Amino acid sequence: MAHLSQINSKAEYESCIKSAAGKTILLAYWPEDSLSNSVVAALRKLLPASSYEQHGVVDIYCFDMYALPELGTELDVCFVPMLMWFMDGVMDAIVWHEGVAIEGESVEQGVKRVVDRVKGAEIGEEEDSDDDW
Repeated sequence: MAHLSQINSKAEYESCIKSAAGKTILLAYWPEDSLSNSVVAALRKLLPASSYEQHGVVDIYCFDMYALPELGTELDVCFVPMLMWFMDGVMDAIVWHEGVAIEGESVEQGVKRVVDRVKGAEIGEEEDSDDDW
């Protein structure tokens, strides 16, 4: 996870996420976990660092659930990896983890739902809407 900004303490979480103005993304992960690595790969593909400014993203952070279990408890992390995002320090309701994955959805498709929301899409805004009927 070296290419994401690592949070190593609850104090860093408070300063980097809770006190941030703008959008921040946070990933709770297990080290050396293939699913966690898949989330990071999808996130980097869908939201490259070069697009942060365009979408108002301050940074993407991660924390190791083994090292900071109390932070995971505070954030109600029950599935790992868990991708969440914050606007001005407040967590958005749209998150991704295996427990909210749609049947048959790839990791990249799930991460895309969160990234689309970060980029400004409304909840439920999809290409195949009921209006098409």
